[in-house]
Formats: sequence, structure tokens, C-alpha cells
Amino acid sequence: MQLEKEKETREAAERCRLLAQRIAEELAPEAAAVLAADEESGALLEKALRRAGIRANSWTAAATAQPELLVVEDPVWVELPAQLAEQVLLVCTDATALSAWAEKLAERGYYRDLQWRSRGRAQQAALFCTVQPSAMGMVRGYEEELDILRDRMVRAERTCGEEAALIERLRSDLSLSRSHEKQLEQTLNEVTGSTFWKMTWPARYAVSKSRQLWYTFPLFVFLHELRTEGVSGMLEKARARRVYAALFPGMTMRADRFAPVELLVRQANNQPAGPKISIVVPLYNTPLNFLEELLDSVVNQTYRNWELCCVDAGQDPAVGQKVQARAASDPRIRYQKLEKNELIPGNTNHGFEMATGAYIALLDHDDILHPCALWYAAKAIAEQKADFVYTDEATFEGEVENVVLYHFKPDFMLDNLRSNNYICHLSVFSRALMERSGGGERMEYNGSQDYDLFLRLTEQAEKIVHIPHALYYWRSSPGSTAADISAKTYCIEAGIAALKAHYERCGVAVDDVTLIPGTPGYYKTDYTIAHPGRVSILIPTCDHIKDLELCVESIYDRTTYPDFELIIIENNSRQPETFRAYKRMEQEHVNLHVVTWQGKGFNYSALNNFGEKFATGEYLLLLNNDTEVITPNWLEEMVMYAQQKRVGCVGAKLLYPDDTIQHAGIGFGIGGVAGHLHKYFPAASDGYMGRLNYVQDVYGDTAACLLIRREIYQELNGLDESYAVAFNDVDFCVRVREAGYTNVFTPFAQLYHYESKSRGMEDNPEKQKRFQGEVLRFQARWGDLLAKGDPCTNPNFDIQREDFALKILPLE
Repeated sequence: MQLEKEKETREAAERCRLLAQRIAEELAPEAAAVLAADEESGALLEKALRRAGIRANSWTAAATAQPELLVVEDPVWVELPAQLAEQVLLVCTDATALSAWAEKLAERGYYRDLQWRSRGRAQQAALFCTVQPSAMGMVRGYEEELDILRDRMVRAERTCGEEAALIERLRSDLSLSRSHEKQLEQTLNEVTGSTFWKMTWPARYAVSKSRQLWYTFPLFVFLHELRTEGVSGMLEKARARRVYAALFPGMTMRADRFAPVELLVRQANNQPAGPKISIVVPLYNTPLNFLEELLDSVVNQTYRNWELCCVDAGQDPAVGQKVQARAASDPRIRYQKLEKNELIPGNTNHGFEMATGAYIALLDHDDILHPCALWYAAKAIAEQKADFVYTDEATFEGEVENVVLYHFKPDFMLDNLRSNNYICHLSVFSRALMERSGGGERMEYNGSQDYDLFLRLTEQAEKIVHIPHALYYWRSSPGSTAADISAKTYCIEAGIAALKAHYERCGVAVDDVTLIPGTPGYYKTDYTIAHPGRVSILIPTCDHIKDLELCVESIYDRTTYPDFELIIIENNSRQPETFRAYKRMEQEHVNLHVVTWQGKGFNYSALNNFGEKFATGEYLLLLNNDTEVITPNWLEEMVMYAQQKRVGCVGAKLLYPDDTIQHAGIGFGIGGVAGHLHKYFPAASDGYMGRLNYVQDVYGDTAACLLIRREIYQELNGLDESYAVAFNDVDFCVRVREAGYTNVFTPFAQLYHYESKSRGMEDNPEKQKRFQGEVLRFQARWGDLLAKGDPCTNPNFDIQREDFALKILPLE
């Protein structure tokens, strides 16, 4: 309930911020008054107006000097004051019926100002003033309003038609499935009811039991292994089992539950030249069965140069007795009873003080280490000189084999870490790095103390290495963060504070850091737009004027970013209505220009490169003509990243008309070239590990909506014109990455993309030849990078699919 309330408050505050920004830009009143039925919502709007530089207070009829503007929120629920300001702005958040108030205001001599139009989907607003417009102005204004309503009705009817067609297809598929099911049942009944089936039952039973014996009877199993492994292989396995018994004494949590005996013995006999790793574990009334499993998982490590530092702040004496009993047989286990509980940050810091190793690993008191975890970490330290190492992890319930979630992570990605603590477990870092980063964990970030620590460590780290294997097992239990971080709401507040401190240390200006509504543990950063330069929107088009008009009108009706221009790149259109629409749009919008490309055919790269020559903006936005803006602040959300010198391409969340994902970042190597991550997922889905909800680094973005600084576009000589249709955007994004920039995907900029789900099918020999040629050219150019894989995803995902399906790699 608390999180839902916070979500509603933040959404209301965002609506107020956007409205106040627009009032300041378009009306520029020195003072404004707010009249609202809800005191809380009125206060939010007043605060937003003040931040926008407007003196704002609650409406008071008795005030000596009335303001220029009266803002009435939810007018259905308030009464019309006796005295009004010169301008009255009606804002409806829940209701859209303005007719009653319009009549009342007309009786008082107020006229609708039709230059003010509602923008976005979050609110409806209407402006009234005492200045009577001309008759032609009124007619033109109302006609434009009617055009907007007609356009919305056409789009709604089109959407309804598409939905109806989809439902009809689904009904047809369901009917066919049921018919097929009945046929299968009928066939099965005929088979099982036949005389032959009944007569052969003894033979089938005998065959079934024989197969069962073949796979389970010890002698048969031995003969099968002997045939597949050979005599030498069987002898090697027997030797490995004897060595395993001596090297891995843990019996409760046996090491061979996680990996083959041969692999464990091979790693134990091949020690990396790594440092001592001190595993720090704060204990607090740890259940003894959990503690036993944890101790076994540490003792069973294939890497031998470790120590276990247990600091105990609990009241259960049995915990200390068990640890000390294990320490008596293994001096690498150390125990300290703390005088008082200083919470996780303070208790962990005592563990840091105990540690004598050059590197430190963090382990929760009820979790389990994979037996190979430290071996891989030590190998990365020894061979790659890593000072910060992290692994993938698995969440389990009950028995460790009952894995309910695998968290396969990307390599180090700054924007991912700024969105959530995806690094988490297992993390191993050098003591020198920790001291250089300001020391151990900090009490003011209790609940997200690891997040603060990892932010500080990665700021200073020289070499961060990600090991793409699930080597940490996180126990999910009631009230644990693994089960639901909302069980510990103070963690969220601490996480926001840690992020703000991170930005302050890095000298990054931000307006706010907030929890993403409905996704506990994921954060949204509103960067201060220090470089709000002009955005030049490049739209190649050929006829299909209805698509273009929908795209253009959605930009002008909904976009809140103040400085942009549209460059329509005409490409061999033939229909007269197309050119009439161009002329009308240029007359209506002073910042819209149509330029004509003289080339033949369709070459998306050449068209955009041509259009870029006419751009006057600091930013270029490549945009398809079959898109429609959804979120009014889409350009702000993209510019706040594109302005950063480290960032190259910025992509948006694109939806099909049926509200499924068309684009949420490009996965490199999918299907041999590239694919759209989360394609066809529902728009409301969280995606894999919440990735559809937060800003993240991606290998590439689609040029259907791609923002980049113009200086980078020119630095790389634009799009490669040898890619006429396919892969020009992927090739461009790869070149941007190779030039040292980061490509970003933000889900907070959303548009519809009316590309058909069947579009792009190469359905004739000429198209197939062209497409295959572009595939081969791309693979020849970027073969080395394709072989390395996509660091923004994980090698444990099926490279042939776009839905994050798992294809878990075996341990080496």
C-alpha cells in the first residue's frame, strides 16, 4: 500500500512538473493561483509552478492583487469563484468533461483560447481568457480541434479493427486446436481400444521394464560407462573420486551436487596464482542448518587460498559454538563475537578488520557458494589483474537444487548499475581498491550498503571482470530481499541516497533520483539537461502520407521539448496528395522543412546522410515515418543521455499497435547478426529481471528512433550507404561503440511503431539476394566481435532467440 501511494504521488508530481513547465514557457505569468478540490494535489501544483519560476499560491478571492492566471485542477469538483483572473486554465486529471465550465465561463465573458492544446495522455487542459478572438480565428481553432478529434477517432477505429482481427484469428486458432485435440483423442482411443494393443500389452510391459533396468541396474550402468569412457576414462574417474573424498570434506552440502567430480579435482590440482581471499560473513542468529550448509560450501572451494571471517552479532550461542567447532579442524575459519549489533554495515566492517587477505568477498549468512566460485575469481585476478570481480547468481527455495531464478548479468555497464544493483552476488574486490574508494560500508546507507559500496568501488576500479557463471546461490525466504525487496522499504530509500551521493562524487548534475513505480529496487535518474540544444528530427518518407501526418501531428501535439525541427526527406513520392500535404505542413509549422533526395530506389542510409546536411541542431534524431509519440517528454528523456560525452546512440521503447514490444534495444549476434531484445513481449511486462523498466546500456538501437549528437554522426561519416535497407543501424551502433561511446536504451521514451509484424519478409529473389548480401557483408566486417558475443547481455542466453531463453554454459 505504501509503495502504491508513493507511485501515485510521484505520477501526480510529474504531471504537475510538465504542466508548470509548459505554463512558464507559453504563458510566462509572473504570478498564478491554484484552485483545487484536493489540498494535496493543489500543493503539488503550487510547488511545481514555483520551481518553474512563477509565484504561486492557493486561490484567495480576498487577495489585494489578483494574479494573471488561475489554474483550476479537477474543475468538476470545485465551485466557480465570484472573482476570476484574466486567464483561467482548466486542468482535468480524471475527468475530461469541460463543457459545463466552458458555459459558465462564457457567461462571465471568457473565451476559449484555441492556441492552447492538450498535450500527452496524462492530462486534458483548456485555456480561457477575456480577449475575444476573431471569428475566423475561432472557426480555424475549432476546425483544428475537430481535426484532432477526427484523427483520434480514426486511430481508435483502426486499433479496434486490428484488435478485432486479432481476436478473430485467435478464435480461429483456438477452434482449430480444439478440433485437432478431438482428432488426437479419437485416434488415441481407437489405438488403445484395439485388439492388437490389448494383446501386445505384456510385450510392451517387458520392453519398458528392460529399458528401466538398462539405465538403472548397476552392472548395465557400468558397462555403458565403460563403453563410452573406455578403460582409461574409467580409471581416471575412479582416481578422481578417491582424490575428491580427501579434498572435499563437506558432507551436508556436498561439492559434487554442483559440478562433476572430475572438474572439481582438476581445479583443485590446478591452482591459479591468486591472492588470499577473505570471505566476510556477518552472522545474526543464523539457523544452524543454513550455517552448516554455508560452512560446507566454503570448505569445499576448489581454490585453497582463502579465509572465512565470521563476525557474530546475534544472541544464539549455538551459532558461535558451531563455527568454532569447524575452526578447530580448519584454521582458515575465524570467528569473532561482537559486543553489540551494529547492523549489517557495522558488523561487516568488523569483518573487514578481521580479514588478512589482499582481496575480500562478501557472503550472506544464509547463502551458499558454488565450489568453483573462488577459483574463477582468483583466475580472473591472476590472469586479468582484476581488482573487482563479480559473478552470476541463482535464487533457490528450500533445497539448493530448487533454483527458481537465474540472474545472468551483463558485463560492467554503468547505466545498468545506476538503475539497480545488478552486480550484487558474488563480489570480490581488492582491499587496496576499498581503501582507495573511501573504506568499508557506511551506516547511513543501511539496507543498501552494498549498493553504495559497489558504486564507490566501480568508480575507482581499474579492471572490472564479470564471470558469466552462476556461482552464488541466494536463499529465498520470507522477508528476505531475495524474495521481495519491498519487504524492506528502507532499502529503497537508502538506495536512492547512495545514488545521489554517487552523482555528487562524479560531478554529475541530476534533478532527481526516484524509485520506478511498481518496480521496487529499480531507480530512475533525471539528469539535468545542461545542453538542451536543438534536436533535428530526420524523417525519410515516400507517399504513405497518412502515416507521415500521424507521426508529425503526434510530435507537435505531444512533445514538450521546446527546441526541435523536422526535416522531411522526400524520396520519390508519386501521389499528388503527398505534395499537397508537404505544403500544408510547411505552412503550419515554421520549423518543418521538406528536402528532396535525388537518388533512385530506397537507401535508408543515403537518405539520412542527405537529410543531415540540412540539419541545424546539435542532436540528430533518426525517425521512421510510421511512428507515433506516446510519452510527451520523450525527447527530454533521450537528450538527458545523448548530452553526456560518454554516450553515443540513445534508443526508445517502441511498441507495435497491439501493445507488444517492437524494440527495447538490440542484442548483438542474435540469429548470426542482431535481433531486438524482448520482441513481442507485452508492453506491460517487466521483461527479464526487470530490463523493460529501466535505462540500460545496449549494444545498439534501431534507427526507427535513434538520437545521437551530430558531432558523433559526422565523426563516423554517418550511416554506411552500402547497407541500403538492413543492418545500417546495427553497423552504425557497432562503429559508435568501437569509437569509445556507450549506446543506451531508455524505456521512458515511448512511441508506437506501426511496422507490420510481417514487414521485412524477403519475399522475392531480388530482396533475398540483397538481404543475404548485407548479412554476409556485416559478418565479414564484424566477425571478430560477433565471436566475442554481446557484453550487454550474457552468453548463457540462447543466441538464436530474442526472448532471453536460457542456454546455460557448462563450467570449463
